[in-house]
Amino acid sequence: MALDYFILVFMSSLGVYQIAAIHAKLDGLCFFRNTVIQYIFGILAIIGAFGWFFTSKDRNIHTTVEGSQQLGLFLASIVASYLFTAILASIMQAKVSPKGESPREGKQYDMGIETLKKTTLFGSIMSSLRRERKDKV
Repeated sequence: MALDYFILVFMSSLGVYQIAAIHAKLDGLCFFRNTVIQYIFGILAIIGAFGWFFTSKDRNIHTTVEGSQQLGLFLASIVASYLFTAILASIMQAKVSPKGESPREGKQYDMGIETLKKTTLFGSIMSSLRRERKDKV
C-alpha cells in the first residue's frame, strides 16, 4: 500500500509540475516544446495515476499506512517527482544553453526559480558556478 501511494503521488505531481510549468512559463521544467502536448501529458499523468490507484486493488480496507507515514511518503514523492522532472527536462532539452546569458547593462542575473524560465536546472547550476568562479577572480 505504501509503494502504491508513493507511485500515485509521484505520477500525479509529475503531471501537476508539467501543467504548472506552462502557466509559470518555466521552460526549463517542460518536457515538450508544444504546450498542447504538455497539457495532454500532464492531464494523462494525473488521470492515469488516480485511475490506476483506485482500480488496481480494493482500497476500502484498513491499511497499515499511518498519518505520519503518509505525510513522509507524500513529501518524499513530491521531492522525487520534482528531481525527476528537473533531471529529465535537462536531458531532453538540447536547445537550452548551459552557459546562461550575461545580462544587458543595468540588468541583473535572474535568481531563484526565475532562472528556469530561460534554462534548465542543470544549466542554471552550471551558470551559477561559472558566475561565482568569475566573481572570485
